[in-house]
Parts: sequence; C-alpha cells; structure tokens
Amino acid sequence: MFPINDARGRVTGFGARVLDDSLPKYFNSSQTPTFDKSSSLYGINLATATIKQLNQAVIVEGYMDVIIPHQYGFNNVVAAMGTSITEKQMSALKRLTRNMVLALDADNAGEEAMLRCVDYENSLDAEVKVVILPSGKDPDEVIKEDARSWQRLLDEALPVIDYTFNMVASKLDLTTARDKSLAREQLLPIIARIKDSTRQDHYLTKLARLTGTSYRNLETTLSQIKTKPGAPKPRAEAMKRALLPLRSNPLEEYCLALLLQHPELKDRKDILPEYFENSENREIFVAWQQTDNPDTIGALKDKLDTAIREHLESLINKNMPVNQTELRYADCVLNLRKKFFQNLEAKKAEVLALEAEVGGSGADLDRLKEQGIEPSIQLREVFAQKARRGNG
Repeated sequence: MFPINDARGRVTGFGARVLDDSLPKYFNSSQTPTFDKSSSLYGINLATATIKQLNQAVIVEGYMDVIIPHQYGFNNVVAAMGTSITEKQMSALKRLTRNMVLALDADNAGEEAMLRCVDYENSLDAEVKVVILPSGKDPDEVIKEDARSWQRLLDEALPVIDYTFNMVASKLDLTTARDKSLAREQLLPIIARIKDSTRQDHYLTKLARLTGTSYRNLETTLSQIKTKPGAPKPRAEAMKRALLPLRSNPLEEYCLALLLQHPELKDRKDILPEYFENSENREIFVAWQQTDNPDTIGALKDKLDTAIREHLESLINKNMPVNQTELRYADCVLNLRKKFFQNLEAKKAEVLALEAEVGGSGADLDRLKEQGIEPSIQLREVFAQKARRGNG
C-alpha cells in the first residue's frame, strides 16, 4: 500500500499493488472530493523543496520510480499517477519550476504520454524534455544498477519536440516520397502549435532538412494550417490529426466500440487488458471492466483522465452495424488474440536471437525456448478457430 499525499503532506488517497498477475498492476483510491487522480502527484510533498532548489521537476510513472530516486538522493522526482499527464498536474508543477523532464517507461504508452506534453510547452513558456530510457528499463531499475547513469540520462534529455521528430522518423523510410509526405503531415501541425517564433523557425528548418523540402514550401503550408478558414481552435485537434497514424488501432477501437455500445457483452471474459497495445484503449477497457453498470457512461468517464474522454466519446458514437453482434464480437476477439500472440512470439524470438548472439548458456537458451512454446500453441489454436469459422 502506498499513501498518496498532497503538497502539504496530508494523506488524500492510497495506491495498492494487486496480489496476482492481473492488469493493471496498481489500483488507486476512487475519485472523491478529497482525492483527484488527475491533479495528484505522488511524492510532491517530499519533492517540492528540491524542485525549487534545482529549478527542475522530473516526472516518472510509478510509485517505485519515485521511491528509489529519493533513496538515492534524487529528490526532485514525482509520479504522474499513470501515463496520462494532465494539465492540472503540469499547472501544479509550474508554480515550482518551468523546467520539466519526462522519464516515462520506454513503451508505446510512455511515448503517447510524452507526445501529449508537446502542447504544454506553450503554457510553460519553456521546453519540456524527455529522458531516453534503456529499452525495457524503468527509472528505478536504472538507478539501482548505476545511479551515475541516471544523472547522465537527465543531462542528455532531449526537448520533447526533438524526441517527437526522432520517433516519427524512426517509423518512416525517408528515402521515399510517400514517407517524406507523411513526416510533413505528422510534424507540421505540431510545429504550428509552437507560439515562440524562434523555436518555430528552428523546427521548420529541421523539418526541411529531414524531408529534403524547401523551407519556403513548408512555411507556405504552415501558414495554411494556421489560417485555414473554419478550422477549430487548435489545441487537441491538430495534435490528434498529427498523431493519429502513430497511435490509431482500428481493430482495438472496433472491439472497444462493440463493448461500449452493447452492454449485454459485459459478462464476457474472453478479452484481457494486455491485448490492447494502445494505452488509451487499454485504460478505457480496464475502466469499463471495473464499472458495475455498463449502461452508465457517466460512471465510466469518472474513472478516466480528461485527456482520454474525447477518445471514449468517439468510440461510443462510432458508426457500427446493428446486426450479428455476437458473431462480430467473436471474430474481433480472435483477431485481437492472434495479434497479441504474434507480437509475443516476435518479442521472444528477438530475445532468443540476442541470447544466442551474446553467447547465452545452453540452459538459458533451453529455458527461453520453453517459454516460447506456450504462445505458439495459443496462436495455433487461434488459427484453428478462425479456420473452423471460415475466416482463416
């Protein structure tokens, strides 16, 4: 159990670790007039003085990611109570410092949370930076292995927009005209959100170099984005369009929409939270599982951060066929399971290859191969079911 305190040290709620292997691993107190997850920062009562002194706040994801740094003398660390960093949390930290560093887990959920922070830079009037964690490592693990490497990571933190450039570029082949266009489509709306003209010019120049496009061409497109008649007030909309190719998952969203629009499916137990790669979809599914009355959308919204509610609304209002719900749901579950086990097999194959490359012992390799057997069996079962249904 982890008591959660406000800035004055008063206990407002609790976090607890589940005792089995279910997801999510941690649960927080329910929303009350005293406890508001979206505005709470774990460790803020212990970090305030050091944040002011160092003029820097480091934002991590979990309870242990705060406790271990404080034990090693890094006392300017707080946790965002999950991967969704909210405006309320950023506003609370802004009163202490304008220098924020994100050190979230190196997975898709962490990447999405970092991207949401691009827009916070305008209100801070300062750059938000990102620590690039070693793959598969949490901050507490990095510090326990070598505290000096944690300090190096902090010193080498990248501005969040530079991190976004790197992330977008890593997913594209920028030797092709198609992917150069995709890079422009994804990054220009983000650059358009920057209010500081010097920084905007810097990133426009960087995008011109990245895509081999003339600065003037990009500048013209940028001005069209800014002055497009009838365009909604910027904020989330431009970000949403820019990041959609990175985080959209049609299969997951279709399955979630079925569950949300058909309360009669509530008692089905054939989907696990880990089937959802997208963190927003996973958070919505877990909240849906924990909602006693699936007809009450308001109760579901109360369990979610404000940053995710817009996505929930889009799923609730998604246009769906009205017939053969059970059949469509069964197909959806099979495809989700298939994708999950395929990804699991691919990850295990990478581990096996790495172990072999660095000279893993025979016993180590045998153990890893044994661990890889189960997904293979599960995957064969999925394909067999799909074949029996005529969908193979």
